[in-house]
Amino acid sequence: MELPINCAARNAVWVYPRVSKPRFPGAPAIVETTRSYQMPDITALPDGADVAVELYGGACTLRLDGENYRVYVRRFHYASFTTQGEARWAFLDLWREVGRRGSAEEVEQAAEGWLERQG
Repeated sequence: MELPINCAARNAVWVYPRVSKPRFPGAPAIVETTRSYQMPDITALPDGADVAVELYGGACTLRLDGENYRVYVRRFHYASFTTQGEARWAFLDLWREVGRRGSAEEVEQAAEGWLERQG
């Protein structure tokens, strides 16, 4: 399925932790913050991982706070969840809601609507 050129999914930068192999034998794994145009596998990230998706050059940012189980649609606007798994699935649900939107304004409106439905 082809995505429209101006949709949020084509204008997104994902920021998330990625576990890298150790640089020498016996060393612990390294966790590095990665910026990518490819969406990570949210369910496979390390426990407590924070994930952000910056849309349209940072005009809008959606964020998952992995330590506090919160999904932010704006700086102080968020939905709280009781488990990390619930928060991750909610973040994926939010992304499904906004990924095909055609502008930052449409993304913000859809995200606010999603937040209202969370209770």
